[in-house]
Amino acid sequence: MISLDCYKNKHFGVIGLGKTGRTVVDALLKGGARVSAHDDVLASDNQYQNLELRDFDWDSMDFLVVSPGVNLLWPRRNLFVEMAQRHFIPLINDIDLFQLQAPGKKICITGANGKSTTAALVHHMLERAGKRASIGGNFGVPVLSLEMNSNFYVLELSSYQLESCNILGFDTAVLLNITPDHLTRHGGMAGYVAAKQKIFAGFGAESKAIVGVDDEHCLEICKFLKSAKHPNLVPISGKMIPDLGIGWNGDNLVDNRFGSQEIVCHAHRRLDGVHNRQNIAAAYAVCMANDVTGEDFCANLSSFCGLEHRQEFVDNICGVQYINDSKATNADAAEQALGRFDGIIWILGGRPKENGISSLVKYFSRIKFAFLIGEAAEEWSQFLQKHGVDNEIAGALDIAVGRAHEMAKNCQAKVVLLSPVCASFDQFKDFEDRGNKFKTLVADLRSKNSGLRQ
Repeated sequence: MISLDCYKNKHFGVIGLGKTGRTVVDALLKGGARVSAHDDVLASDNQYQNLELRDFDWDSMDFLVVSPGVNLLWPRRNLFVEMAQRHFIPLINDIDLFQLQAPGKKICITGANGKSTTAALVHHMLERAGKRASIGGNFGVPVLSLEMNSNFYVLELSSYQLESCNILGFDTAVLLNITPDHLTRHGGMAGYVAAKQKIFAGFGAESKAIVGVDDEHCLEICKFLKSAKHPNLVPISGKMIPDLGIGWNGDNLVDNRFGSQEIVCHAHRRLDGVHNRQNIAAAYAVCMANDVTGEDFCANLSSFCGLEHRQEFVDNICGVQYINDSKATNADAAEQALGRFDGIIWILGGRPKENGISSLVKYFSRIKFAFLIGEAAEEWSQFLQKHGVDNEIAGALDIAVGRAHEMAKNCQAKVVLLSPVCASFDQFKDFEDRGNKFKTLVADLRSKNSGLRQ
């Protein structure tokens, strides 16, 4: 755990006692700080019930630490945030505390899609190169729980974390892409873009900026950084070779940073698709900036197995692939899977986000049938039918998987794809819970069809 001894006897308020908030409380208490905490859904048997819940002494408080789920402004400002601002109490988050106390180099990665895969790939490369590295943040491990003695910290950062972060100036910052997501939380697209581009704030002369140029918003941010003459700017792409950047020519990763195109390595079959090629280009750029050789990168790329719940192959039953893409919680993420496969039985739905599935119409010819689950089912069933996609409202994932398996036998489908385009919170704890349930259901199918793997 990161040491916070320097805050001994300071008074902190902590809002939100999920995984991040609890780690903050533990670290502050261990460091000798005084802590008041609050959570809207705090259970009666919670281990933190002995803290000064609700009874905040605003006059003595030094800092208010906000968890990622706490609304700073949109759709409405959190009451505790408002009270802190009235009393001129600084708002900080766990990333700020981490920045001040963790000694190693910070490599921070954000984007609408691909940030977990890129962070994991960077961490994999650093460790394979013999470097002491830790990974955390939005990746699932709160930053304050990481080890103090790491030389490198690979942090996946969400827009929620960046929004409330004040102490910036990371050693290496990566912005992969920006497509519409979390718009209600950020008050619209402009607020979402502003949160993402904060990753480049507070940059020093030695800081490295790595920016995807495959979407309009990131391209404009890259142009701005270039016009500001940032000395360590590297554009990256999964589609082409950027000027003085890193990208792809067919199946070849090309380093064009010095104006001469040098082939680095070939495409990696476990990281298929344009989006993953952008992730590889970003990881390579990070590694070049942090003392990993090109030879080590190429040698270790094939040993990276990818992440769960991201176009994850689960099984092949009777000639049909079962693919777990539960992490595809928006249309841009689901587009990668729909563009990769054909002959699809598509399982989708959950708690819908702002932009729905209208942007995916161009892939509907690849879909043989769709099964819908969760809160989006009724509305999206009508939309799919209107656009010529036969579908059925299954309601629950277990029903959808069972029906998809029966249908796949008769309609020459090649893939049963869970790519929900939705948040999971209407029926599951999170996308991992949803993906694990899908894998369990497929395993049950396997046991009923023993010996039929092809």
